[in-house]
Amino acid sequence: MNYDYLEDSGKGVDVYILDSGINKIDAIKDLVVDELDVMNVGFADGRNHGTIVAQFVASAKYGSAKKPTLRNCQVMRGDIPDKQAVIDTLREIIKRNDDRKTKPGYKGAIINMSFETQGSTELENIIDLAISKKITVVAAAGNEGIEARNLFPCTYEDVICVGAMDKTYSKATFQTHSSNYGRALTLYAPGVALSGFDSTGTERTDLEGTSFATPYVAGLAAIFYGVEGPTTPARIKNLLTWNGENNTISGTDGTGKIVANSGYMRETDKPYWGAPAPLPPVAPLVSLIGQLASSLAATPTTLATSTVSPPPPPPATTTTEPPPTESCHTQYKLVLDTFDIWGSNWDDAKFGVDGAGLHDQLSGCAEVTKWKFDPQTPTDNSPWEFHVSGQITIWQQTCIEHAMVSAGAPDGSQCSGTG
Repeated sequence: MNYDYLEDSGKGVDVYILDSGINKIDAIKDLVVDELDVMNVGFADGRNHGTIVAQFVASAKYGSAKKPTLRNCQVMRGDIPDKQAVIDTLREIIKRNDDRKTKPGYKGAIINMSFETQGSTELENIIDLAISKKITVVAAAGNEGIEARNLFPCTYEDVICVGAMDKTYSKATFQTHSSNYGRALTLYAPGVALSGFDSTGTERTDLEGTSFATPYVAGLAAIFYGVEGPTTPARIKNLLTWNGENNTISGTDGTGKIVANSGYMRETDKPYWGAPAPLPPVAPLVSLIGQLASSLAATPTTLATSTVSPPPPPPATTTTEPPPTESCHTQYKLVLDTFDIWGSNWDDAKFGVDGAGLHDQLSGCAEVTKWKFDPQTPTDNSPWEFHVSGQITIWQQTCIEHAMVSAGAPDGSQCSGTG
């Protein structure tokens, strides 16, 4: 299929790929840097896994992004990740990233972990530290076909946990088992019958698994960092959910509702919804990564397993800063059962004290919980006078829109809103 892509997408972004090594095949040889091998076993891909992961993050033909640096971090001993090697590698990445932040052109850092490993307090703490240092962590949900609970690193708080789907918006089914699912997953990406290059440079059409859905999302995160510059993992997670498609994934017991998407041109003249900058140059490309027909993984193994624990707080309710806009009085975002609304120049009498009138009108649609009202000070880049957020048990987009007008929003003032 033909589509446009951002010409330098992900440039200046470091994607640390903790895996079985990366071979410098033609498709990615100019992007790969051999970074860390704490076990001294070599950087070559002995598992036919890390190379495939890398080229789904970034490559001319199949990668989500085009220009990030793919930093090769060997953590596999045989077919499984070495837990201590993972921890030691993460610790060293944090140190090196602190230094990288001082270099010209640095835009951000991502860690891709397309595997499952044994959980521990030490592992959780080092991942928490990485995230606190503004490194986004993306991990595979796993291929056992179970609800993801206590699978690590995917179910740690603030890790972006990725499941796999097929072209029919169903939970991906593999030769053995299927994608894990559950409320701990952040979103889903293509994961069945994907085309790509293996570690020998041979093009294949049978790649499958959550292992390879995960780098698709890491590549999208690299696109966002490339435009935003150094920002927080929370902001990247919000951008992934804001720009994802709201689509129920069958076979997930109703928990799978966000499909990974770059959000390209969803906002006029912006590279994605919520982008702070005008659209940079684009170039044409023919690629198969846009086909929601695929899947990702070498052979099924613990490499593609993942974890899910209690559901993380919905990202939309944690954001305090809406996507920038120029001239409207209302903007809103609906994701799963959460909502965010920003407004200015509303009718004070209808809006009520601290938005009480809006709360009452929304309650007419369904029960509202976790209500939060934040007054805002308008600026040149953000015209909003308030931001409200919360959860609503069942909603219809038209009911939300009518509730806002009834609570004082100027009729027809919504310049964007999505469900």
